[in-house]
Amino acid sequence: MARLESEAKGGFYPTPPDEMEFILKRIIGEDGATLSIFDPCAGKGNVVKQIKQHLEKKDCLPITYGIEIEKTRAREAVNQVDHMLACGYEDARISHNAFSFLYLNPPFMEIHGERAEKRFFRDLTEPDGYLSVGSLVVLNIPQYVLADVARLIATRLEQVRVYRFTNKNYDDYHQVIVYGYRRASGQGRDEQLQEYLENLSKRSQASLNALDYPDWDEVSYMIPAQEKPVEIFTSTIVEPEDIIKSEVEIGFLDKVFAQVEDVRLQNGAMRQPAMPLKITHQVQAIQSGALPEHMGGHLLVAKDESVHTERLETDPDNGKQRLVETYVRKSVIRTFGPEGHLDLK
Repeated sequence: MARLESEAKGGFYPTPPDEMEFILKRIIGEDGATLSIFDPCAGKGNVVKQIKQHLEKKDCLPITYGIEIEKTRAREAVNQVDHMLACGYEDARISHNAFSFLYLNPPFMEIHGERAEKRFFRDLTEPDGYLSVGSLVVLNIPQYVLADVARLIATRLEQVRVYRFTNKNYDDYHQVIVYGYRRASGQGRDEQLQEYLENLSKRSQASLNALDYPDWDEVSYMIPAQEKPVEIFTSTIVEPEDIIKSEVEIGFLDKVFAQVEDVRLQNGAMRQPAMPLKITHQVQAIQSGALPEHMGGHLLVAKDESVHTERLETDPDNGKQRLVETYVRKSVIRTFGPEGHLDLK
């Protein structure tokens, strides 16, 4: 039932605020440090805002970045997230080795026979990707999906702990929270961790501590300070509203039209070409309006015509002759004057 509901909502399961509150009880940041927070499935931005408020209370300086592919939710998230993109992460250009905290609550569904949770985790935690080494990763997925991501987690994360949602929400969501730090690449795979996660995916909820288990005085995960600024965070998709915004802010269309005018006429005179113009160039100039149709007492009409030619060729293999017909399009300028017309070819 939960799976069907998830697919009906596009796999979107926002983290309940009370569960997020328990998640954050184990997360701290260095006093006064600038922290770059990345949520690539930001929804309406409520979780990102909750994370930021939590870290601000810890005297940190969080800067939040979010991505949401569903446009209605993305529009709402703009007011909650410092930097927000309405696209998929595949269509975004983002600085590498820049983020110190990834909160990942991916869609709960299959995409072409592969769990979406696995695809998102693989792409967003890849070596030399968006995360700096040692950054904190919090993964929110259904418990049974642990088997699908176990190998990746065992290769890419360390100091891993897993909790389940509280009794209030577990039966509805069947979700678990995975905490861990991004490992440096080239360290191999923690086979014991992989086996533990695979087994955990099949066990009952009683095998896991709930998020409200009060161990946060002993268990904490510190978000490291931002190592480098996020210099690139932009969508590669150009929407009509982006063009309108550019026009309002910088007169984008005026600059485009000015460039078009610049290549047409300057000070009432044509620009000198690098080489003499051929008839084809002149035809294009007349057809585009760059050259006037009236010159002196003559009318210029530019056109393309098909020229038919025939020739006899001898086949070198058998010595027989064959007729070869060709049709070639040629540009023509026909000038009309008092004396008649003349074709320039």
